[in-house]
Amino acid sequence: MTIATDDALAAFATTATSAVAQCAGLDPRGRARCLAEAGLIGVLAAEASGGLALGLDHAVPVLHAAGAGLLGYPLLESMLLAAALGERPEAARIVLGDATATIAWSGGAQLEGGLLSGTAGRAPMADSADLVLVRLADGAALVDATGPGVIIDAGDGLDLEAAECRVILSGATPLALLDGDAMDAILQGARLLWAAAIGGAVETCLAAAVAHTSTRVQFGKALVSFQSLRHAMARQKLAAEHIGAAIARSLMHPDDRLARAAAFAAATRFGASAVESALQLHGGMGFTWDIPMHRHLRRIRAWDAQGDAPGLHRRLAADLLAANA
Repeated sequence: MTIATDDALAAFATTATSAVAQCAGLDPRGRARCLAEAGLIGVLAAEASGGLALGLDHAVPVLHAAGAGLLGYPLLESMLLAAALGERPEAARIVLGDATATIAWSGGAQLEGGLLSGTAGRAPMADSADLVLVRLADGAALVDATGPGVIIDAGDGLDLEAAECRVILSGATPLALLDGDAMDAILQGARLLWAAAIGGAVETCLAAAVAHTSTRVQFGKALVSFQSLRHAMARQKLAAEHIGAAIARSLMHPDDRLARAAAFAAATRFGASAVESALQLHGGMGFTWDIPMHRHLRRIRAWDAQGDAPGLHRRLAADLLAANA
């Protein structure tokens, strides 16, 4: 996918790629500081909170690089949450890397008498976070992950490098409340940025497949000489182009909710298939930790679940059928 055509967006892509590489040997807090120093966490956040107050078009290349580099950090969640919190002090803490933050994408909580109760899930790396956003029936609430009434149940899930956790609330006091419109904006932004991250993963896996088949010899020939394998890689490239086109269309029509949903739907459908194909081209090596094919696939499946891609596909199909009835 072509991330940017102008120098400004290309610079964001370069900065993000470098920062993601630097994060490889750091713990979560070290990664937060590294990403904050590069100015990446605050791309969408308000200037009053130390952010850049830019649009999602500037965030797309950042998440593309994060997906390509298997960044083990909830960057998408941090960026969107810092933006949603506006000028609240928690936003500045996230932007500056002083606090790690994530979002619980499933389940939710109830607010009664000013206190929160309930169970939320699919919160990436909540076990190492300071702040967690949980959904309410009509918005969301930010809680201190280490505060009273908050239990983080560390899980495993598919993505072992950014494990999804459960957040159990029992009389927890919210640090901040977001209304329904703010939570909807987070979800809409997440769909586009998940798509960008999946696009990055697909391109990384495609490049690895090309390199492997070009150097691996079987029956006296390089694997790339076999037409069926070239066709498989052509389909992977086509998947990457489909994802890129869907993202570009969404950016051209920022108020089109259907375009945003279509970008995420395309990325989850085509992305997983493309990475599975790249994994198969590596044979048994694709399932080892040294070759990251299955790690990319695990992460795409995790994003698929966090964004409820199956449910989204069903809703899109129902809307199309109703529109053409």
